[in-house]
Formats: sequence, C-alpha cells, structure tokens
Amino acid sequence: MITIIPSKIKTKVLIFDLNKSNTVSTDILVQSLNYVPFLYISKLNDTKTPPIDGTTIDPKDVIYVKLHNSKFVPEIELYCEDSKGILFNDLYPFDHDTLISIFIKSNSELTMPIRMDFRVTEYETIKANEEKNIFKYLIKGILNVDELHYSNYESNNGTSFDVIKKIALNLNLGFASNVEESNDKMKWINPQNTYLEYIRNITTYSFISEDSFLWTFIDFYYNVNYINVQIELTNPIKNEKGTMTDPQINKNDEEKVVNMYLTNHRSFNTTNQYISKFNLVNQSFKVNLEKSYMMRTTWYNKNKNVVFKKQVKQLETDGDNLVQLYDENSQLFTKNVNDEYFSGKMDTDNVHENYFMAKVLNKYNFDNLEKMKLIVTLNRINFSIKRFQSIKVEIYNPDDMFSRDAGTKKPIDNINTRLSGYWYVTGINYVYRRSGGQEQEITLMRRDLSLNYGVGNDEKSDFRAIKK
Repeated sequence: MITIIPSKIKTKVLIFDLNKSNTVSTDILVQSLNYVPFLYISKLNDTKTPPIDGTTIDPKDVIYVKLHNSKFVPEIELYCEDSKGILFNDLYPFDHDTLISIFIKSNSELTMPIRMDFRVTEYETIKANEEKNIFKYLIKGILNVDELHYSNYESNNGTSFDVIKKIALNLNLGFASNVEESNDKMKWINPQNTYLEYIRNITTYSFISEDSFLWTFIDFYYNVNYINVQIELTNPIKNEKGTMTDPQINKNDEEKVVNMYLTNHRSFNTTNQYISKFNLVNQSFKVNLEKSYMMRTTWYNKNKNVVFKKQVKQLETDGDNLVQLYDENSQLFTKNVNDEYFSGKMDTDNVHENYFMAKVLNKYNFDNLEKMKLIVTLNRINFSIKRFQSIKVEIYNPDDMFSRDAGTKKPIDNINTRLSGYWYVTGINYVYRRSGGQEQEITLMRRDLSLNYGVGNDEKSDFRAIKK
C-alpha cells in the first residue's frame, strides 16, 4: 500500500509573456516546450529601480541543463550563454537571493509535468574567448525548501515512519511510502542538526524487521519517500503500467498504456522504452571485499550488562530463477568475515531494541545492492518511471557471432538471459543538450543475475508479445 499525502509547497508563479497579436511567436513558444525545458532565473530581493524580477533563458542559449535526482535532495545544473546580456550584471546573484525555475512538459496526458524551483548555490562566469566578450555561465542549484536547512533542538516520540512523516508535513512537503508502519518506536532526538540531517539520521536507525532495509529521498514532486527497499526487490509489480509514446504515430494513438518495460532492441527505437546507450558495471567482487562476505556486529547493552553479538542478515531476492553474485563454494566466502564491527553502547530506555542492528542492516544491504549497476539513457523521456521501483529490462546481445549457438539463434532470440529481468531504479536525471535534445538518464541496480531469463518461467518477451 502506498501512502501519499501531496506537497503543499508553492512554486514561483511563472508568467509567459505572449504577444497576442503575434500568433507565430506564441505557437513557437508552445511548440518549444515539447523539446526544451522552460527555464527562468529571478531575483527575490532586487534593489534596482525599477526592479528586475527575472528573465527566461532563451532556448538557443541553453548548452545543457541537467536535473538530478540520485541523492536525497534534487539538484539542478545549467550551462548556458546569455544573448540578452542580463546574467552578468542585472541578475548577478547575492547569497540566497536567486532562483532557477524549471518546467518540463510531460509527453503524456496521464503523467504529471515537472515544475520545480532551485536556489542558486554556485554561479560560475566563463570567458573562454580572448578576442570576444562572450560569457558562458555554469549555474548550480539545490531544491528551494529553506526549512530543510533550519537547525533545531527537539525530540519526537514515535516510530521512524511517524516522525519522518510528521517532519515532512511540517515542512509542507508531501509524504509517500510503500509501508504502513515501522517497528522502532522511541524518542528521536535532534541535537541542533538541520532537518535534512535529522531525516537522514532517523533513516539510518529505522527498522521494520531483519528482512527489510530502508531508504528516504525527496522526489521531483516535493514528496519525502520512505521506502522499504526489500519489498520492491522481492515483490516487483509485474503488471505495473506506464505510457508508451511514439512520435511516428498519431497523437491519439500515443497514449498507449503498456507494462513498464525498457529494452535496447532496435524495434523500440522510436519509443520512450528504448535504451539508446548504456553503461554496465559489474563490481560484485569489489563490493563483497569492501563489505565482507559475512559480518557480525557487537554492541553492549547497559541495562542488561550484556554484550550482544549478531550476524547481519544479507537479504536475497526470492525466486528460483535468480542466482546471488558470489561463489558459495569458495573458502573466501566462508572465511572473509568481519567479526570486529563494534556498534557501541546502548541504553534501551532511550532507543528501540534494534537501534544498532538497524544501522548495520540498512547500510550492509544497500551496499550489497550496488553489485550490478546499469546506467541507461533514453532519448525520449518516460515520465512513468519512478525512483525506487522495480522495472523489467530486456538486454539484447549486440552481436551473436561468438555465441555457442550463433548458427541456430534467430535475432529475436538473441536476448541476454543473465542481464535481463527486473532492475531497481535508484536515480533519475533529466538532461537537455543543445547538440542532442532531451534525454533521460536512469541508474538501475541489482544484486542478482538471472539463471535463464525467459526460459521455463512465466516471463515472456514483450517484443514477442507485441509482434504476435
């Protein structure tokens, strides 16, 4: 069950300066929103007379803009020119007085557009040409929610689920979760940290069970997401729907609702499901060496005057068609054990009984998730994809000439059965480049390889289904 309370954050009102007598310029602006994000830079406390509220960034001035959502808080990076000649003087930022506003139009009637404001944190002016006075600007910003950076002394009684939800709503942020409660009731103390740090610290010690691990982040719609990651990994929604768009078909036919799916098969190359580029990193051995194949944590319970030692549970993905990325038969697997991790001294009158266990469990299993990383690029934005959801991915081999059964395989059967399957979305970046248009970068992770994807189980290739 997903609990969603929408955000109450009010973004800056953007006024489109349209010339009613010039329908051509109006049409050009409206059409440009299909291809270029709308960007607006404004000063909040302009001292000039008359004041200059701000300016749109001309689409032809945008070299690239990147909207990041791979950390706790969304960020923006803009690299642009300034044909209006206003960024170096009139809108040059002071400390905490300049906003970058962005609007990204959705390519579907069934998904929400992105509308966000960011406070400028870095403003770099670059004069690259000695002969010409042409400036370029690299501007970076962080999500415009000042209250996240307020520090306070306070304490809140309740579970981590309840307290994070309370903080989010007090900051006018929304709240979303795939659980209804956590099992960690205590008094959560904030010793004058910012609310951003407070939420992170609470997440570190959040606990549901030894079969769970948790993560929090803020999405593009100003919602704090409190996620039990193991639920999404173990029980992916196999019939979860999304929209498929294809510019080569009529507008009325664009709104096709299909199963969530990504592939590098060229038959999808005009849709928003097509992986145009990808970078696959297998670092399973490296991750296992850094975190150890087995870990035991030790802590001292003051109340009982007892030292506890417990093995940290390495969570796996259920299913007979998956294999963990380690060699169980090696002696390294049984002898590479971290038995010296001391969590500290615990007073159970002040914290929940799994306080130290939660910290190690959450980190150990999130590190384990980074064994396989697949960074894919879609050259058409897919607004149906959300962070921290599982999504079906089918990877086709680029060339089958060296395969054992290359002579008998057909191109349609040339699927990589080890890499295909469900991957977990941990980051989504939207990118516009003047030289290449709009792109979407998606970071996918998994801790397992498929044994024989698409053979002897219920998974069917979407490509085959569509062809049929």
